Amino acid sequence: MDMIRITGKTYYIKDSTNVGVYSLADNNCLLIDTCFHKNQAKMIDQTLKKNKLKLKYIINTHAHLDHCRGNIYFQQTYPDCQVFASQGEKPFMENPYLLGAIFSSANPLKHLDPSPRCFPVDHYLETGMQIIDEESFQVIPLPGHTRGQVGIITPDRVCFLGDALFSNYTLDTYSLPYNFDIGESFKTLHSILEIDADYFVISHDAKVITRDEIPGLVQRNQANFKKFKVQILELLKQPQTREDLVAKITLSNNIELNLLEYHVIQTTVSAFITCLDDQKLISYKCEEGRLYYQTV
Repeated sequence: MDMIRITGKTYYIKDSTNVGVYSLADNNCLLIDTCFHKNQAKMIDQTLKKNKLKLKYIINTHAHLDHCRGNIYFQQTYPDCQVFASQGEKPFMENPYLLGAIFSSANPLKHLDPSPRCFPVDHYLETGMQIIDEESFQVIPLPGHTRGQVGIITPDRVCFLGDALFSNYTLDTYSLPYNFDIGESFKTLHSILEIDADYFVISHDAKVITRDEIPGLVQRNQANFKKFKVQILELLKQPQTREDLVAKITLSNNIELNLLEYHVIQTTVSAFITCLDDQKLISYKCEEGRLYYQTV
């Protein structure tokens, strides 16, 4: 792993989930997200040490395990390390079983609850300027992918967007990524166009995005949402259960499912149903033990 300088004191470490690094005084540093596996966290730590940096703070953009599971290693290795997260994400980080419970609407299958460990949060991130170690970081709410997701702008005008925006690679590979609130995601995509930063890092892309590249990527994300919205509305011309929608959407878009992916797609389809209901485009009824949805 290498620590790649973006500008000023802002760097990132390229991995399956990109990790932001901001260099602080006295050879200390701050991480933005920490990856998924313990081995990844160890390699990140080796990279910091190679650059003579010691971890002092972690900011987690949201509570999904590929963004915060590395906290376990870092909080054990650096006991004085302080963790920041939004108020909306803190309960999920400190009670990781909640995501599996959302998937299952009950005590989840053990394979949906792979990380029973909690990830303690020391400080809330408030929207606006957050002073950390005498440096000013701007905190931007980016709800949709999760309710409490935030973006972070470093003093060098580099914005870390978490999973608020998906890369071309992600959309080519996983055409229907996880989303909790479609309506909020649309608002967030529009708000990204207004962010005053020069460079952008999204979590699952190999390269840094320039300000000029943001509008095109936002448009592709918006178009992807609209594509599935149109597909679902077309299917709902006839009554469909949520399970019907999941099956027909995955088959028509060649989406391969395992246990986790099934629940990811089911949650995202549910988010579309809620969005369409909010827009008064569909209705629902219970019949013969099933819940059906249909366009009005």
